[in-house]
Order: sequence, then structure tokens, then C-alpha cells
Amino acid sequence: MAFNLMLFALAVTLAITCLILFFFQEPSRIQQRLQAPLKWEPVLVQSDDSTRILPAGLVKKLEEKLGLGRNSVKAQEMKRTLARAGFSGEGAGSIYMGIKVGLALGLPILSLPLMLRLHLNTVFLIIALYLLVLLGYLMPSLALGHLISGRKAKIRESLPDALDLMVVCVEAGQGLNAAIKRVGDDLRFNHPILAQELLKVNLEMNAGQEREQALRNLGERTGVDEVISLCNILIQSDRFGTGIATTLKIQSDSVRTARRQKLETQAAKTPVKLVFPLLLFIFPAIMVVILGPAAIRISETILK
Repeated sequence: MAFNLMLFALAVTLAITCLILFFFQEPSRIQQRLQAPLKWEPVLVQSDDSTRILPAGLVKKLEEKLGLGRNSVKAQEMKRTLARAGFSGEGAGSIYMGIKVGLALGLPILSLPLMLRLHLNTVFLIIALYLLVLLGYLMPSLALGHLISGRKAKIRESLPDALDLMVVCVEAGQGLNAAIKRVGDDLRFNHPILAQELLKVNLEMNAGQEREQALRNLGERTGVDEVISLCNILIQSDRFGTGIATTLKIQSDSVRTARRQKLETQAAKTPVKLVFPLLLFIFPAIMVVILGPAAIRISETILK
């Protein structure tokens, strides 16, 4: 028992020491030189310190250590990932990181009384707590990945219909901007995700942003290869002055062809996927039905 207590105390001491060294170590000379030009930049927006939960110095230190500054590469990548899942608000990144840290700290704390009642060994208790911390930190990432995959699938399903409607609008004499807005309005109920993205493109262009940049933003927000290819084709068509209607028709045919080939590939894999259910569930039942009566007759004959 004494050895277990000493081991637990040693693990806690090492964890606290690592945290102290991580947060309060001096930055290297390379980091100082890279951060030096940023010190003289003017601050455009100053927040009220009275509403802060944590001290400003600690928050700044955490942002520097975790690489989550407002203009950092990691923050921009996280913002892009959240936008692909449908969360494009200003506070989406803060809420997401808060959920990750909250689950990483909350799961071990909530599970600790149950583990103490089970009278687990100290080593197993520490391992279980570390695993719960890791699970709580990774659960939001897994859920976010699932949301992104589902959203991409819905966008792929609705893209051919949107292209067909856009071809009709362009051939009727509307410009590309008006066609995008009309298609977004028409698909609002049947395909709300793609309609929302198209209306956002229209809002960006109405706000003064160039069409090329608005289309590139659409590809980055969705993360769907078909949408990115469509945006690149529309940008090239607009740049070189080719017919947009013909381009949209070709793109619509290629998207439908790709979807049909994907479905044919999945259908070709069906016999291979059915082998294991047949062997495990259907064949044993068939053998029982076929050989059951014969086995009963043979047993009756032997017993006589």
C-alpha cells in the first residue's frame, strides 16, 4: 500500500513539474526573433479586462504555447475545419476548444468516485485517468469528423441538381451571380446545406468581394472535391470569357457520371461483403433446415 501511494505521489509530482516547465519556460531565440516584428503592430480592438475569467497574461501564454492566436496557422486551420462542419461563427473555435478541454478535465473528475469505489490498483487508476483525459480530448474531434463527412455527402448528392438549375438560369439569360442566387433560393428546402453556401457566395459578392475570391471561399468552406473543381472551372471560364452554360453542362454530366461509377463500384463490392453474413448466419440455418429432419430420423432409427 505504501509503495502504491509513493508511486501515485511521484506521478502527480512529475505531471505538475512538466506543466510548470511547459508554461513558464523561456522562448527560444528563434521564437523571439519571429515574434519581434509583431510587437509594434497597433491593436485595433481592445477587450474589457473586467469581463475576463482568466488573467490576460495567462491567456496570452496559453495562446502562445498552444498556437491558438487569432492569426496563427493552427487557428485558421481550425476555423476552416469548423466551417466545413457548418460552424462558421466567430466564437466557434473558442467553443470547440472549450468543449475539448472541458471533456478532458470533466471525464476523469466525474469517473474518479466510481473508480475509487471499485478499489482499483493505483497504477490502473492512473492509467484509466490518463485514458479518460485522452478520450475526452479526442471525442469532439471524432464527432467533428463525422459531421464533416455527412455534410460533404449531402453536398455531393445535391450538386447535380444545383448544376442543372444553374444551366437553366444561365440559358434563360441570367448572369452567374443572379443564377447562383436563384438556385440558392430554389434549393433552400430540398438541399438546405448547398443552398446556404450558394447564398453566402452571393452575399460575399454583393458585399464587394470579387467573384473569383468568393468562389475560392466556397471551395474551402465545403472541402468537396467536386465543388472545388466546379469553382476552378467557373473561375477559368470567367477569366478567359468562355461560355458558362456549356461549362456547367459538362460539369453536371461529369458529376453524374462520377456518381454512377461510384454506385457501380459499390454494387460490385456487394457479393464480397455478403460472404461473411452468408457463412455466419444463413448457411448454418439452411444446414439445420435441410439436415435436421434427417438427423432426427437417423437418431430414432439408432435408438430403436
